[in-house]
Amino acid sequence: MAEDDAKFSFGAELGVDETQVGGWLVGAFADGGVIKPGVELNGTSELTDGIKIVDVDSHFSEKPDLWTARLPAGMKDRAPYMKREGRMDYWFIGDKLISPGGASVIDKNRDKTLGRLSLPTMEQMHPGAYDVDARLAFMDDLGIHSQICYPNGFASSSVSLLNWVDKEFAEVLLKVYNDDRGDAQKQSGNRLLPMALLPVWDSKAMGKEALRCVEEYDVKGFNLPDRPEQFGLPTFNDDHWAPLFELCNDKGIPINFHIATGGIDGFGITWKDLDFQKKLAVGSMLFYIGNAATLGNFIVSGVLDKYTKLKIVSVESGIGWIPFLLEALEYQIDEMMPDYKMDRRPVEYFRDQMFASFWFEKVAPSKMLDLIGPDNVMFETDFPHPTALYPDPQAHLTEVLADLDKSVVRKILQENAQRCYNLDL
Repeated sequence: MAEDDAKFSFGAELGVDETQVGGWLVGAFADGGVIKPGVELNGTSELTDGIKIVDVDSHFSEKPDLWTARLPAGMKDRAPYMKREGRMDYWFIGDKLISPGGASVIDKNRDKTLGRLSLPTMEQMHPGAYDVDARLAFMDDLGIHSQICYPNGFASSSVSLLNWVDKEFAEVLLKVYNDDRGDAQKQSGNRLLPMALLPVWDSKAMGKEALRCVEEYDVKGFNLPDRPEQFGLPTFNDDHWAPLFELCNDKGIPINFHIATGGIDGFGITWKDLDFQKKLAVGSMLFYIGNAATLGNFIVSGVLDKYTKLKIVSVESGIGWIPFLLEALEYQIDEMMPDYKMDRRPVEYFRDQMFASFWFEKVAPSKMLDLIGPDNVMFETDFPHPTALYPDPQAHLTEVLADLDKSVVRKILQENAQRCYNLDL
């Protein structure tokens, strides 16, 4: 399908003003794109044999009945549900369309569609996007032992729910989401490890739900929106966050900042007249760099002096920009912050309490580890998203890491994630 046809198809099938569904995103989920064929996968390679690879950024799609199947009968009419409109699946609440159905570009034949954010329907997607057993089989073929999992739909940031429901019901929906993810973790034998979502608008409720997820599901981390003040919430310097930060500090549980959850709007600052695919290319790159603000803010804020065991993870952002960030901060705090005496230097804060991961990069993981810190780098695939390292992550790892000592390879692919997320592998 031509791009113009895709745009028309998306808007016409919805029957709504296209600004309601993201403006330029009109072609993002329609039919079309270019097919990248899958390849035969054989698990680990010679390089990774004997290593239990932990993929620290993947996405596990919400099934269409996640909420309708779990909510009490009296709440079902308010629950998010998926419905087919024309040739595409969308999430609705009541009669209001809130987002396309998901974000997976790996189809049932294990081929990848380029130039789209997702295939149009759940039926077209490989069931590994949303089914536990199918996902584990796919991971075995990819040579991946465990995956840290993030949402793959409209609830990617907990505060986004407040666009459609009140706070009380949003809290109920988050509990149902966490229950579903906790069950998936148990079913997978702790190979799928979803990061919990929290009612961040209520300090006590946030702390209570965090503790529940730890005690009931042994959750390994929490997914938070960056720059909470954008959503009318207190900054991370405020005691509003104390119940969560104290829990994470005491138990060594990381807080995760996935790109596109409140930082720089990569798509919003691309040129207005760029078409969808050009915006997708440039905007995706800008989202990665946006996480530099997350790390920089935490480093200078004083939060890490109060919570010295709090672990911060920059998710789906790459690692190549980190040496420049740290070098720039080292210079800027000396020049711009003469009235402040920091307990540690920026490089030390990063080395002590921060992690980041790579997937497509070649230069940074092979040539910059000494600048970043081999104990702070992890690996991800971003499966099953458009930028996923697919179809053959093992070939990429062999190309990029072959010259490193095997002990360093093991750190990057297994041990750093094991330490960060407290994994028993």
